[in-house]
Amino acid sequence: MSIILLKMNRLITILLITSFFQLCVGSIQAQSWKRSRYEVNYGVGNTFFMGDLGGSNKTAKHGLFSIQDVDILSTRPVIFLAARYKVIERVALKLNFIYGSISANDKNTSDPGRNARALSFTSSIIEPSIQAELSILKERSGRKYSLSNIKYFKFKYLNTYVLFGAGVVIFDPKAQKEGIDIPQGTYNKTALSIPVGIGFKYGINRKWSFGIELSNRYTTSDFLDNHSDKYSKANDSYFVMLYQFTYKLKTTRSGLPKF
Repeated sequence: MSIILLKMNRLITILLITSFFQLCVGSIQAQSWKRSRYEVNYGVGNTFFMGDLGGSNKTAKHGLFSIQDVDILSTRPVIFLAARYKVIERVALKLNFIYGSISANDKNTSDPGRNARALSFTSSIIEPSIQAELSILKERSGRKYSLSNIKYFKFKYLNTYVLFGAGVVIFDPKAQKEGIDIPQGTYNKTALSIPVGIGFKYGINRKWSFGIELSNRYTTSDFLDNHSDKYSKANDSYFVMLYQFTYKLKTTRSGLPKF
């Protein structure tokens, strides 16, 4: 009987130690995201303007989600730099700085009214903004140094998130009619920008990720293209597609980023 009790005690002890070890490991893994909650993002992208000028071959619709009015021929480049901070594991805040341009040309559409108008414009844009990101598919890091995640795509490393935020866009449109410059009107060249969109980020390894972010920047101005049509029912917006590299920074014991 004593031998059976001894064996039972040993078994219970082993089970307790194993359970405690698994609990500790699980807790460490659950909190591992805190060790790299700071990130630096940078990259390039494209803009697609949605306003009174240019557009597709249909009647203009440039509301918040009217990407069917995108004019591919008027695509323009942007560059951006951002800093990202994870508040909790699935929620992050990102401070963005975007610099680039937007453009549109009535000659690119076969819509009779807009094509005959023959207006075009190009404008630089500067946009500082802050956005919140909510992960739908949790972010995972790849192996420490390996690049095997690039060679063999693994769906579990694809972080998917939705985003929304607020910022300011500074613009300066240069408009023309059939190649002749048009004087700028009198209006405020600064407007509120409201980003809404979705992003995808793939973990290459523990330090680096690559992602694509798609968002529409709805603004509080109808003059980004130096034109406000009397039939217009919405302000101007611009769709932004960003190709971004992400580098994770270590978090110190004091909670600050380590460069």
